[in-house]
Amino acid sequence: MPQDDAGETPTEQAEYALDEITARASAARACSAELVAAENRTAARPVWQYNHVIAYGQSLSSGWEGWPALSVTPRHDSLMIGNSVNGTNESGANWVPAGEAAFRPLVATVMTKAPAGEVLGAADVAALPAGTAALGETVLEGALDFWRGRQLALRATRGWDAFAGQFVASSCGVGGRTIEQLSPGATPPLFERPRMAAQFGKQLADQAGGNYGVAALVWLFGENNSVAAAGTQDRGEFVRLSASLQADFNREIVAGIAMQDRSPAVFTHQVSGLYVRDANAMSIPMAQLDCAYGLPNWYLAAPSYPVTEKGGHLDPNGYRWLGQQFGKVMHKVLDLGEGWKPLHPLHATWRGTHVLVDFHVPHPPLAFSPCYVRTRPASFADGGFSVTDDDGRIAVRAAAVVADVCVLLVLERAPGANPMLWYGGQAGHGGYGNLRDSDPTEASAVYEYRDGSGQYPGANIPELIGKPYPLWNWCVVFRAELQADPAPAMVPTPAAPPDQVPEAAPAELVAPAPERPPELAPAATPAGQVPRTDASEPTPEPAAPRGFWARLHRLFGNR
Repeated sequence: MPQDDAGETPTEQAEYALDEITARASAARACSAELVAAENRTAARPVWQYNHVIAYGQSLSSGWEGWPALSVTPRHDSLMIGNSVNGTNESGANWVPAGEAAFRPLVATVMTKAPAGEVLGAADVAALPAGTAALGETVLEGALDFWRGRQLALRATRGWDAFAGQFVASSCGVGGRTIEQLSPGATPPLFERPRMAAQFGKQLADQAGGNYGVAALVWLFGENNSVAAAGTQDRGEFVRLSASLQADFNREIVAGIAMQDRSPAVFTHQVSGLYVRDANAMSIPMAQLDCAYGLPNWYLAAPSYPVTEKGGHLDPNGYRWLGQQFGKVMHKVLDLGEGWKPLHPLHATWRGTHVLVDFHVPHPPLAFSPCYVRTRPASFADGGFSVTDDDGRIAVRAAAVVADVCVLLVLERAPGANPMLWYGGQAGHGGYGNLRDSDPTEASAVYEYRDGSGQYPGANIPELIGKPYPLWNWCVVFRAELQADPAPAMVPTPAAPPDQVPEAAPAELVAPAPERPPELAPAATPAGQVPRTDASEPTPEPAAPRGFWARLHRLFGNR
């Protein structure tokens, strides 16, 4: 896709000198190297004969409007339980397989949402009225297609014996629910859905004479909390609830059913697009970034805004496209043991009418490209950035990538009191943006359009059809404090991050330890305390953050 006009170099003289920008970029690259080197040493690896990957959350987890299904031919050797990854009653407390409870080759299906949901044939799918919330393609099919393919290729390249284990995919989400409604103790007890899926997986593995484990969790939720339909909009409380849900899942399902002593990694998306709310300071999307830094074995794979959609829900290409992103990160973390953080800002300062932002960039250089609003490419003259202060919104006159990992913004006026930097805000951008990296990873699936299949006419995008989905890493949406930078100064190389947490013990399945200094996670109630999942023990006062971690804390410190 062509680079957007936002990538042009500003014509007026920059107030940041070249040597300053170069130093800032060098520091950002050093931080990125540390993040990648923070290998996964605690999350479970897919070592069983049957490795269950369980999706949970809201409508994006169960593929609402993801019809017609595209991944209809089995790839590799992955499995599902019954005739679909979804159960027969998407809104009920029971997860029951479609058809016989047996392992079958993994394919995408289209299923009605009725209490007795049934898998639809191609003719019935093609006749569905626009907007029908049938369950179609999910992120699971694309994720496991990519992950399993890369895993098998890696083993062949390194001369390892063929791994007999297989992936099993199940989707247990319920559309239109808050994190509170998805947690144990809610009415109806929707948490029974992933519990039952795991029980089916364990029983079938036992019948086949193979061992069983939960290899990964794919969680997509937060939209309902973000738009205040119900549930908390408090950033810190959302992180606390996420940590509690993770601990409950590890205790009751991972340890209780799979009987494994290592907890699985959690892979999530970030709420974006029309679900972003400026009025609550992007509290839920920001909380999801906090989770990626504050909770153990928690990985934010990608925001949802860059891919094709139907308006809130993704279209089938969008689900598979996002799923390939998930599979890419799962392979990095669980096969290669790499650390992972999404593209996000590290340091943001202003001087005069100029703003300089340094980023963690998985694959430099940064670039501006159109994202997709429904099925139409969208570009913003400011790249998706905006600045506000106590006097209101400050127009961004130009935005440019400098030194590969930094963005320079030129404002119409200098900021006043309490300046804030926004990317992908609702005002002016609708929750979208244009900043991405240059990841060359090739997807294992291509964009498809099948006339007469039920795909909307807008999905006929000639520049995408027949080509692998671009797997660039797109910047998360964010709101961050702008730090005044009145005089030129060299930026020191950041201090080393905290030591990695020790190898997980079975007890940590109940009360996981944080992966970074707790003070970088949103505070719970009294200031100075951190969220905890086990109220029986006091939480110690955290040490003050230093170096790079202190700057990151300041950047996202306004809650």
